[in-house]
Amino acid sequence: MTYAPVPVTWDHDRLKHDRLLRLQAEMQRQDIGALYLTESFTVRYLIDVRVPFGQVFVPAEGDLVAFVRQRDLDYVQRNHQGVERVKDADFNAELRHLRKDLAGGLKALMARNDVAGERLGLDTLRPDLVMNLVGSGIPIVEAELACSRASSVKTQDELTMYRAIGQQYVRTMEAFRDAIRPGVTEAELAAVVTGAWADAGGEDMAQLNVCAQENMNPWGRWPSARAVARGELVGLDLHGRSFGGLRGDSSTTFLVGDEPTPAQRADYREGYQYLQAAKKELRAGRPISEVMASQPHVPERVRETQFSYHMAHGIGLGYSGYPHLDPRAEPIDDILYENQVLSVECVWGEEGKPYAIKLEEMICVRDGEPEVIGRIPVDERLLT
Repeated sequence: MTYAPVPVTWDHDRLKHDRLLRLQAEMQRQDIGALYLTESFTVRYLIDVRVPFGQVFVPAEGDLVAFVRQRDLDYVQRNHQGVERVKDADFNAELRHLRKDLAGGLKALMARNDVAGERLGLDTLRPDLVMNLVGSGIPIVEAELACSRASSVKTQDELTMYRAIGQQYVRTMEAFRDAIRPGVTEAELAAVVTGAWADAGGEDMAQLNVCAQENMNPWGRWPSARAVARGELVGLDLHGRSFGGLRGDSSTTFLVGDEPTPAQRADYREGYQYLQAAKKELRAGRPISEVMASQPHVPERVRETQFSYHMAHGIGLGYSGYPHLDPRAEPIDDILYENQVLSVECVWGEEGKPYAIKLEEMICVRDGEPEVIGRIPVDERLLT
């Protein structure tokens, strides 16, 4: 099935501008003078171009500088200004044109941007290069918290993109639902999902789990050659990458056939009701500790399974982003912010039962009840 493409209604240049300002505000809040970033999804966040092996230098004020391989230069410059050419063919040496030692090149960049001597944030870097920077006297800090906090609150264009991604999720999950029949395998259902995601205009699949019956409890993650049978449950956990590299994260569960058992109905209803109640707790301005304390009741029989997942977690370009509302950990010392996009999770599995109920929805945090992004298809037969 081929769908009409989702119209592009966001502004590429405004998206980059707003993201950079958000990140720089967070850098200033954390007293970081500059960032040197090499993670692919962080680079993409800032230049909004999909390119391998890019790097970005971000001062606390002013324009960023992106570095790409010579072979990618023309491609990137068509979509982003401010790209400096990598002059050395040995790209793996990283910024060799700025350094015969990396520290000297970064010191020069920091001086040029009036942040000489200030703290430099790093994400990932080879150990020898880190040692080079430490030995030079540059104060080094982790960039992850600044990046994750900044990117957790979405810009107006990112919210528009997520609403479009929500439409793609609904289409793809409907295709999954419609393909379920006795005898079809988990792997065949995964192929249906992959094709439907491409037809809906998705970029690629960041992660795809299809699990049936006992493979759902505990969650087996990767689709197998197991064929589903009438009366069983089958679940989908979809991490599709789409517009601008943004990832969605939603799950759903369906019955194979038409005759659910009373136990299946009761478990499905209970898990669904938990999910609806959990969403209502996610309101802007609430301390995360307060949200965690008010998490809806989880019966003892499913607590071990449900608490092995987050109550909710942020989503964006990377995997399972900030903030993490993790029942197994101390609550993060922060609040929920308006326009954070979260995935709210339910994995209702009782030890000894040959199935679990996996449901997960994407929401945008608001002052009141959250905005649901793409209402995932659920099995209405199990809710009646």
